[in-house]
Amino acid sequence: MVIAGFAGVLYLLSTIARALTGKQQEAVSNAPGTKPAPVKPAISPGTIDPGHMRSLEENLGAIREKYSLASFTLATADGLLISSTGPGGEDEAARYSHLYAQGNLRDETGVELLGIPYRGETVIGIARPSEHLSAELMNALGQDTQNALQHWV
Repeated sequence: MVIAGFAGVLYLLSTIARALTGKQQEAVSNAPGTKPAPVKPAISPGTIDPGHMRSLEENLGAIREKYSLASFTLATADGLLISSTGPGGEDEAARYSHLYAQGNLRDETGVELLGIPYRGETVIGIARPSEHLSAELMNALGQDTQNALQHWV
């Protein structure tokens, strides 16, 4: 893995911190004699309001967090970057929009692709989930993304 620049280092450190925090909470909740931690309810599909965000990037960050994505990138059908929550967005936009054009909705690394209709065009959503997203979650992700596009673009 190559990390370029200060932003890349911060992104990697935040990912490590989230992973460690999750593992520590899991270890504490599995300790003998402790009560299991309450289950956090799933966020409903309509809870992200683009009107309360300051930018498209912030809106995509909220979407990334809601669906537990490592990163989320939006690209045009011809491979141009619209916005990304992670490093390497331009490369992802070019590579995955080409895969989407070939009919692939998932690659071997687990990246999931979705087409979001917007003003007569298709915007490609490139999601890096921690685990496979169900069809229901992919639909909700598409709707949240479409709402963000309608507000910001």
